[in-house]
Amino acid sequence: MIGALRRAHPTYVALRAGQWRGHGISFGHDPQDKALGILGMGSIGQAIAKRALAFGMHIIYHNRHPVSSEIESSLNAKFVSMDELLTTSDVISLSLAYSPEAHHLLGRAEFAKMKKGVTIVNTARGKLIDEEALIEALDSGKVWSAGLDVFEEEPGANPKLLKDDRVFLAPHMAAGTIETYLKMERAAFNNIESVLTKGVLVSIIPDQKGQL
Repeated sequence: MIGALRRAHPTYVALRAGQWRGHGISFGHDPQDKALGILGMGSIGQAIAKRALAFGMHIIYHNRHPVSSEIESSLNAKFVSMDELLTTSDVISLSLAYSPEAHHLLGRAEFAKMKKGVTIVNTARGKLIDEEALIEALDSGKVWSAGLDVFEEEPGANPKLLKDDRVFLAPHMAAGTIETYLKMERAAFNNIESVLTKGVLVSIIPDQKGQL
């Protein structure tokens, strides 16, 4: 999110090329006082909200169901409709699971509703966004920048996105740390142990309910 707001990619490339700040590099934006719209307020969405609060962002979210009032209060977050999130957010961050119903959740119709100059961040699943619609929105100025860790066709990314300095890219590496992978391994083992000994999962997604 910060890399996208600052349009960090061209400055990084310029410095590596020995050009210091390069030519035509624009100023970025501060996260402070921006409205952050989070699509998907599970554990990851809540973690994003918690960190965004430290930057002085205002949190709104859309989810299948509102989270508890206690969680909303702790995050100073407000549940809104999808349309309100699209029309009022300065930054839109996706942190929801992919399903056929959520395919191209953000497409041409959704980009048309957004504020001019919005920043899009996707660390969830690539197929949640229609990449061609995103590219059109970048070219029109509707989207000011994007931060993408996931893509419609992986491995790899749309060549148009790879060439666009307004897009901050990573190769599906949001969880790519030693500490996080150790936690993921422990979580997997804990789930297996719980199923074998108690017949229940420690962590469960809504789509898995009733399967054990």
